[in-house]
Amino acid sequence: MDSGGNNELARWPSVDRESIEKIKQWLSTQEHLPQLQDHEIALFLHANYGNEEATQRTIENYYTLRTSHRECFTDRDVFNDALQTALRIMMFTTLPGETKEGYKMVYTRLLITDASEFNHPQILKLMTMCLDLWVKLEGNANGHIMLTDMQGMHLGHMTKLNMGASKKHMFYVQEALPIRLKQIHFVNVVPFMNRIMFLMRPFLRKDVQEMINMHVDIDTLRKVVPVESLPNEYGGTAGTFQELHESFKDKLYANSNWFRSMESRYLVDEEKRIPKPRRYMFGLFG
Repeated sequence: MDSGGNNELARWPSVDRESIEKIKQWLSTQEHLPQLQDHEIALFLHANYGNEEATQRTIENYYTLRTSHRECFTDRDVFNDALQTALRIMMFTTLPGETKEGYKMVYTRLLITDASEFNHPQILKLMTMCLDLWVKLEGNANGHIMLTDMQGMHLGHMTKLNMGASKKHMFYVQEALPIRLKQIHFVNVVPFMNRIMFLMRPFLRKDVQEMINMHVDIDTLRKVVPVESLPNEYGGTAGTFQELHESFKDKLYANSNWFRSMESRYLVDEEKRIPKPRRYMFGLFG
Protein backbone atom coordinates (compact mmCIF):
# COMPACT_ATOMS: atom_id res chain seq x y z
CA MET A 1 0.00 0.00 0.00
CA ASP A 2 2.79 2.42 0.82
CA SER A 3 4.02 3.81 -2.47
CA GLY A 4 5.83 6.92 -1.53
CA GLY A 5 4.80 9.95 0.52
CA ASN A 6 2.21 12.65 0.63
CA ASN A 7 2.67 13.59 -3.02
CA GLU A 8 0.60 10.45 -3.61
CA LEU A 9 -2.42 12.47 -2.52
CA ALA A 10 -2.51 13.88 -6.04
CA ARG A 11 -3.91 10.49 -7.09
CA TRP A 12 -7.06 11.07 -5.00
CA PRO A 13 -8.44 14.46 -6.09
CA SER A 14 -12.01 13.54 -5.10
CA VAL A 15 -11.11 12.69 -1.48
CA ASP A 16 -12.08 15.32 1.07
CA ARG A 17 -9.04 16.42 3.11
CA GLU A 18 -11.23 17.01 6.16
CA SER A 19 -12.25 13.36 6.06
CA ILE A 20 -8.58 12.35 6.02
CA GLU A 21 -8.02 14.35 9.21
CA LYS A 22 -11.05 12.72 10.86
CA ILE A 23 -9.75 9.25 10.04
CA LYS A 24 -6.31 10.22 11.37
CA GLN A 25 -7.95 11.38 14.59
CA TRP A 26 -9.86 8.11 14.86
CA LEU A 27 -6.66 6.12 14.22
CA SER A 28 -4.96 7.98 17.08
CA THR A 29 -7.52 6.39 19.44
CA GLN A 30 -6.95 2.89 18.04
CA GLU A 31 -3.62 1.91 19.55
CA HIS A 32 -3.73 -1.58 18.04
CA LEU A 33 -3.81 -0.23 14.48
CA PRO A 34 -0.86 1.19 12.53
CA GLN A 35 -0.81 4.95 12.00
CA LEU A 36 -1.28 5.52 8.29
CA GLN A 37 -0.01 8.22 5.98
CA ASP A 38 -2.46 10.61 4.35
CA HIS A 39 -2.32 8.98 0.93
CA GLU A 40 -2.99 5.56 2.45
CA ILE A 41 -6.06 6.89 4.24
CA ALA A 42 -7.16 8.53 0.99
CA LEU A 43 -7.10 5.14 -0.74
CA PHE A 44 -9.50 3.67 1.82
CA LEU A 45 -11.75 6.74 1.70
CA HIS A 46 -11.87 6.61 -2.08
CA ALA A 47 -12.80 2.91 -2.03
CA ASN A 48 -15.65 3.71 0.36
CA TYR A 49 -16.92 6.77 -1.55
CA GLY A 50 -15.89 9.05 1.32
CA ASN A 51 -18.01 7.26 3.94
CA GLU A 52 -15.95 7.59 7.12
CA GLU A 53 -17.65 4.80 9.08
CA ALA A 54 -17.24 2.34 6.22
CA THR A 55 -13.62 3.47 5.83
CA GLN A 56 -12.94 2.70 9.49
CA ARG A 57 -14.37 -0.81 9.07
CA THR A 58 -12.31 -1.46 5.95
CA ILE A 59 -9.10 -0.29 7.61
CA GLU A 60 -9.83 -2.46 10.66
CA ASN A 61 -10.57 -5.51 8.48
CA TYR A 62 -7.59 -4.95 6.19
CA TYR A 63 -4.91 -4.79 8.85
CA THR A 64 -6.50 -7.35 11.16
CA LEU A 65 -6.73 -9.96 8.42
CA ARG A 66 -3.20 -9.29 7.20
CA THR A 67 -2.02 -9.92 10.77
CA SER A 68 -4.15 -12.98 11.57
CA HIS A 69 -3.98 -14.73 8.17
CA ARG A 70 -0.21 -15.03 8.22
CA GLU A 71 -0.07 -18.08 5.95
CA CYS A 72 -1.26 -15.81 3.14
CA PHE A 73 0.61 -12.62 4.03
CA THR A 74 4.09 -13.96 4.84
CA ASP A 75 6.69 -15.75 2.68
CA ARG A 76 5.63 -13.52 -0.19
CA ASP A 77 8.87 -13.93 -2.08
CA VAL A 78 7.61 -14.14 -5.65
CA PHE A 79 10.82 -16.01 -6.58
CA ASN A 80 10.30 -18.90 -4.14
CA ASP A 81 9.41 -22.34 -5.51
CA ALA A 82 5.79 -22.39 -4.35
CA LEU A 83 4.88 -19.04 -5.90
CA GLN A 84 6.85 -19.78 -9.06
CA THR A 85 4.80 -22.96 -9.41
CA ALA A 86 1.61 -20.97 -8.89
CA LEU A 87 2.72 -18.49 -11.56
CA ARG A 88 3.34 -21.36 -13.96
CA ILE A 89 -0.17 -22.73 -13.33
CA MET A 90 -2.24 -19.55 -13.09
CA MET A 91 -2.26 -16.38 -15.18
CA PHE A 92 -3.20 -13.08 -13.57
CA THR A 93 -3.05 -9.81 -15.44
CA THR A 94 -4.53 -6.36 -15.60
CA LEU A 95 -6.34 -5.57 -18.82
CA PRO A 96 -5.41 -2.27 -20.47
CA GLY A 97 -7.87 0.58 -20.66
CA GLU A 98 -11.20 0.97 -18.91
CA THR A 99 -14.84 0.18 -19.54
CA LYS A 100 -17.17 2.96 -20.66
CA GLU A 101 -18.02 3.48 -16.96
CA GLY A 102 -14.35 4.01 -16.09
CA TYR A 103 -13.93 0.60 -14.46
CA LYS A 104 -10.54 -1.13 -14.44
CA MET A 105 -10.23 -4.86 -15.03
CA VAL A 106 -8.22 -7.88 -13.95
CA TYR A 107 -8.28 -11.22 -15.73
CA THR A 108 -7.28 -14.71 -14.56
CA ARG A 109 -7.12 -18.09 -16.25
CA LEU A 110 -5.39 -21.44 -15.91
CA LEU A 111 -2.22 -21.91 -17.90
CA ILE A 112 -1.89 -25.62 -17.11
CA THR A 113 -5.00 -27.81 -17.01
CA ASP A 114 -3.35 -30.74 -15.20
CA ALA A 115 -4.64 -30.58 -11.61
CA SER A 116 -1.80 -32.64 -10.09
CA GLU A 117 0.18 -29.51 -9.11
CA PHE A 118 -2.87 -27.35 -8.31
CA ASN A 119 -2.27 -26.08 -4.76
CA HIS A 120 -5.36 -24.00 -4.05
CA PRO A 121 -4.05 -22.09 -0.97
CA GLN A 122 -0.89 -21.13 -2.89
CA ILE A 123 -2.96 -20.07 -5.90
CA LEU A 124 -5.09 -17.87 -3.62
CA LYS A 125 -1.94 -16.48 -2.03
CA LEU A 126 -0.63 -15.49 -5.45
CA MET A 127 -4.03 -14.02 -6.34
CA THR A 128 -3.99 -11.94 -3.15
CA MET A 129 -0.51 -10.64 -3.98
CA CYS A 130 -1.66 -9.72 -7.48
CA LEU A 131 -4.73 -7.93 -6.13
CA ASP A 132 -2.57 -6.02 -3.65
CA LEU A 133 -0.29 -4.93 -6.48
CA TRP A 134 -3.31 -3.98 -8.62
CA VAL A 135 -4.51 -1.70 -5.81
CA LYS A 136 -1.04 -0.24 -5.37
CA LEU A 137 -0.68 0.54 -9.07
CA GLU A 138 -4.26 1.27 -10.15
CA GLY A 139 -6.39 1.83 -7.06
CA ASN A 140 -7.88 5.12 -8.23
CA ALA A 141 -10.81 4.12 -10.45
CA ASN A 142 -14.55 4.59 -10.67
CA GLY A 143 -14.85 0.86 -10.17
CA HIS A 144 -13.12 -2.49 -10.47
CA ILE A 145 -14.08 -5.63 -12.39
CA MET A 146 -12.78 -9.18 -11.88
CA LEU A 147 -12.86 -11.64 -14.78
CA THR A 148 -12.17 -15.35 -14.35
CA ASP A 149 -11.77 -17.52 -17.42
CA MET A 150 -12.68 -21.13 -16.58
CA GLN A 151 -11.25 -22.59 -19.77
CA GLY A 152 -9.40 -25.80 -18.86
CA MET A 153 -10.91 -26.22 -15.39
CA HIS A 154 -12.28 -29.69 -14.64
CA LEU A 155 -13.54 -31.76 -11.72
CA GLY A 156 -9.97 -32.59 -10.71
CA HIS A 157 -9.51 -28.94 -9.73
CA MET A 158 -12.77 -28.92 -7.79
CA THR A 159 -11.61 -31.78 -5.56
CA LYS A 160 -8.63 -29.63 -4.55
CA LEU A 161 -10.59 -26.54 -3.52
CA ASN A 162 -9.77 -25.46 0.03
CA MET A 163 -12.88 -23.98 1.64
CA GLY A 164 -11.04 -22.52 4.64
CA ALA A 165 -8.64 -20.58 2.43
CA SER A 166 -11.52 -19.59 0.12
CA LYS A 167 -13.53 -18.16 3.00
CA LYS A 168 -10.63 -15.95 4.13
CA HIS A 169 -9.89 -14.89 0.56
CA MET A 170 -13.51 -13.92 -0.06
CA PHE A 171 -13.62 -11.94 3.19
CA TYR A 172 -10.46 -10.09 2.15
CA VAL A 173 -11.84 -9.19 -1.27
CA GLN A 174 -15.28 -8.12 0.00
CA GLU A 175 -14.54 -6.53 3.36
CA ALA A 176 -10.90 -5.46 3.41
CA LEU A 177 -9.42 -4.81 -0.03
CA PRO A 178 -9.78 -1.08 -0.79
CA ILE A 179 -11.42 -1.35 -4.20
CA ARG A 180 -14.81 -0.44 -5.64
CA LEU A 181 -15.90 -3.91 -6.73
CA LYS A 182 -18.58 -3.50 -9.42
CA GLN A 183 -18.76 -6.71 -11.45
CA ILE A 184 -17.53 -10.31 -11.39
CA HIS A 185 -17.52 -12.22 -14.67
CA PHE A 186 -16.97 -15.95 -15.19
CA VAL A 187 -16.09 -16.74 -18.80
CA ASN A 188 -16.30 -20.16 -20.49
CA VAL A 189 -18.41 -21.41 -17.61
CA VAL A 190 -17.96 -25.14 -16.89
CA PRO A 191 -20.93 -27.55 -16.58
CA PHE A 192 -20.30 -28.01 -12.84
CA MET A 193 -20.38 -24.27 -12.11
CA ASN A 194 -23.56 -24.74 -10.05
CA ARG A 195 -21.63 -27.02 -7.70
CA ILE A 196 -18.86 -24.46 -7.30
CA MET A 197 -21.38 -21.72 -6.56
CA PHE A 198 -23.10 -23.97 -4.01
CA LEU A 199 -19.79 -24.16 -2.13
CA MET A 200 -18.89 -20.48 -2.52
CA ARG A 201 -22.26 -18.80 -2.00
CA PRO A 202 -22.11 -18.91 1.85
CA PHE A 203 -18.96 -16.77 1.66
CA LEU A 204 -20.48 -14.12 -0.61
CA ARG A 205 -22.52 -11.12 0.46
CA LYS A 206 -25.88 -10.85 -1.26
CA ASP A 207 -24.87 -7.70 -3.13
CA VAL A 208 -21.70 -9.42 -4.36
CA GLN A 209 -23.72 -12.43 -5.55
CA GLU A 210 -25.77 -9.99 -7.63
CA MET A 211 -22.56 -8.72 -9.30
CA ILE A 212 -21.80 -12.16 -10.77
CA ASN A 213 -22.27 -12.66 -14.51
CA MET A 214 -21.89 -16.01 -16.28
CA HIS A 215 -20.67 -16.30 -19.88
CA VAL A 216 -20.79 -19.64 -21.67
CA ASP A 217 -18.55 -18.19 -24.36
CA ILE A 218 -16.73 -14.94 -25.06
CA ASP A 219 -19.38 -13.31 -27.25
CA THR A 220 -21.48 -11.88 -24.41
CA LEU A 221 -18.36 -10.58 -22.64
CA ARG A 222 -17.62 -8.30 -25.59
CA LYS A 223 -20.68 -6.27 -24.61
CA VAL A 224 -19.00 -5.42 -21.29
CA VAL A 225 -15.26 -5.30 -22.02
CA PRO A 226 -13.91 -3.05 -24.81
CA VAL A 227 -12.37 -4.95 -27.70
CA GLU A 228 -9.07 -3.12 -27.19
CA SER A 229 -8.93 -4.52 -23.65
CA LEU A 230 -9.51 -8.16 -24.60
CA PRO A 231 -6.67 -10.64 -25.28
CA ASN A 232 -5.88 -11.26 -28.93
CA GLU A 233 -7.13 -14.85 -28.65
CA TYR A 234 -10.59 -13.48 -27.92
CA GLY A 235 -10.68 -11.06 -30.82
CA GLY A 236 -9.17 -8.16 -28.91
CA THR A 237 -5.99 -6.14 -29.35
CA ALA A 238 -4.58 -6.10 -25.79
CA GLY A 239 -1.91 -8.70 -26.55
CA THR A 240 -1.68 -12.47 -26.41
CA PHE A 241 -2.25 -14.45 -23.22
CA GLN A 242 1.49 -15.01 -22.98
CA GLU A 243 2.33 -11.33 -23.50
CA LEU A 244 -0.19 -10.22 -20.86
CA HIS A 245 1.03 -12.86 -18.43
CA GLU A 246 4.68 -11.94 -18.88
CA SER A 247 3.89 -8.23 -18.54
CA PHE A 248 2.24 -8.64 -15.15
CA LYS A 249 4.93 -11.08 -14.00
CA ASP A 250 7.46 -8.35 -14.69
CA LYS A 251 5.46 -6.02 -12.42
CA LEU A 252 5.45 -8.66 -9.66
CA TYR A 253 9.20 -9.09 -9.96
CA ALA A 254 9.80 -5.33 -10.00
CA ASN A 255 7.88 -5.03 -6.71
CA SER A 256 9.42 -8.05 -4.97
CA ASN A 257 11.10 -5.88 -2.33
CA TRP A 258 7.80 -4.13 -1.63
CA PHE A 259 6.06 -7.45 -0.98
CA ARG A 260 8.79 -8.55 1.42
CA SER A 261 8.84 -5.23 3.27
CA MET A 262 5.08 -5.27 3.77
CA GLU A 263 5.18 -8.61 5.59
CA SER A 264 6.39 -7.02 8.82
CA ARG A 265 4.88 -3.54 8.45
CA TYR A 266 1.48 -2.15 9.32
CA LEU A 267 0.46 -5.06 11.54
CA VAL A 268 -2.14 -5.07 14.29
CA ASP A 269 -0.95 -5.23 17.90
CA GLU A 270 -3.68 -7.32 19.51
CA GLU A 271 -2.35 -6.66 23.02
CA LYS A 272 -3.26 -3.00 22.57
CA ARG A 273 -6.74 -3.59 21.16
CA ILE A 274 -9.41 -2.10 23.40
CA PRO A 275 -11.92 -4.87 24.16
CA LYS A 276 -15.50 -4.24 23.20
CA PRO A 277 -17.88 -3.59 26.12
CA ARG A 278 -19.55 -6.71 27.45
CA ARG A 279 -23.21 -6.99 26.57
CA TYR A 280 -25.30 -6.02 29.56
CA MET A 281 -28.96 -6.65 30.29
CA PHE A 282 -31.45 -5.09 27.83
CA GLY A 283 -28.63 -4.48 25.33
CA LEU A 284 -27.40 -1.35 27.10
CA PHE A 285 -23.91 -2.09 25.77
CA GLY A 286 -22.70 -4.12 22.80
